[in-house]
Amino acid sequence: MHHYHKLQGIIGAHPVGAPKSEEYLEILKILFRPGEVELAAAMDFKLRKAGEIGDRAGIDADHAREHLEEMADRGVLLAKRVGEEMAYALLPNYPGLFEYPVMKGTDPATERRLAELWHAYYMKDMAAELASASPPWNRVFPAEEALPEEIEILPYEVVTRMMAKNEAIALANCPCRTLAKNCEKPLDVCLAFDGAARFLAERGMARLITLEEAREVIAKAETAGLVHTGSNNAERLLFLCNCCPCCCHFLMLITRKGYPDGLAKSSYRARLDAEECINCGICIEERCPVGAFAEGDEAVSLDVSKCIGCGLCVSTCPTGAITLEKRDGYQPPPADINALVQQVVRNKAAK
Repeated sequence: MHHYHKLQGIIGAHPVGAPKSEEYLEILKILFRPGEVELAAAMDFKLRKAGEIGDRAGIDADHAREHLEEMADRGVLLAKRVGEEMAYALLPNYPGLFEYPVMKGTDPATERRLAELWHAYYMKDMAAELASASPPWNRVFPAEEALPEEIEILPYEVVTRMMAKNEAIALANCPCRTLAKNCEKPLDVCLAFDGAARFLAERGMARLITLEEAREVIAKAETAGLVHTGSNNAERLLFLCNCCPCCCHFLMLITRKGYPDGLAKSSYRARLDAEECINCGICIEERCPVGAFAEGDEAVSLDVSKCIGCGLCVSTCPTGAITLEKRDGYQPPPADINALVQQVVRNKAAK
C-alpha cells in the first residue's frame, strides 16, 4: 500500500495537482497493478529509460521495460523514443491519467467504477485544485462561424489557425462523455497535437488525421453546440477539447462548482440587440452552456458577466440579434505551455 501513497504524493506535486483522498487511491489501484506500482513510484515527470527506472526500483532492466511498456499501452504512463531506446514518464491527472486510459478503453465494469471514482474525486477535491490555477489551465476558443469580420482577429483566437501550426494531429473519443454518459453529444471530437498526438496514436488511443479532417471535427462540434476549449497558451496547441456543460470537467467548474474563472474566457463576449430579438429561446434552451441568457417579456436578457465567449449562440440566432464583440480588459494568454506552467506555479507559491 505504501507504494500507492508514495505515487499519490509524486503526482500531487505536479503543478496540476492531485489532492489526497481515498477515491484517488482507489483510482491509482485500478490504473497501476501490483508489480507495476513499485516502478511507477520510482518515477517522476522526466523521461527516463527502463534501465534507470529499474535501478531506482530495484528491478532488472528487462523486467522493468516489460512492465513500463504494458503501462504505456494502457495510457497510464507517457512513452517516447529517446535515441535508440524508449523513455517513460509519469502523467499528471489532466491531461493524462483521467483521459488516456479511457481513450484506450477497458471492460464495462472497470469503466463504470472509474466513472464513479473520478466523479466523486472531482466533486470533492479535484475541481477546487483545478480552479486554483492562475491563469487557468484551459481557455475557451470562439466558434469560428461567429467571429465578426469587421474586427481584427488575432491568430491565437482562432482554433484552425492554431491547429495549422502543429505538425501532427490525432482524434480520440471524449473521455468526459464516455464516462459521464449525461448526453448524446458526439464522442469523436477530442484532438491532441504533436508529441501527445503521436503517443496516443502509437498506443491505440487515437488516430492521426489531417488538418482538413480536424477542421471538419471543429465544424461538427460547433453544429452540435460543443464549446472549444484548449490549453491556455498563445503558441502551439497541446490539445483541444469540444465540451458540453453536463459532462466535461473544465466547463463543470463553471456550471456545477461555482468557479466562474476556473476556465479562461475567450477574448470575445456576446452582444444582444434586444430590438432584433424575437424571444425564440434557442440561445437559452439549446446553445448557451453557462446560462448567460434568460427569458424576458419581449426579448431574452443577457448577463455578460457569465458569458464565456464561445459564440455558440450567434450561429443559430434566427434574426442575427446576437453577435460577438471584443471583451474589455482582456489579458492575452501566456506565450507557450512552459510559460503557463511557470505562471501557475509562481502564483500558487505566492498564495
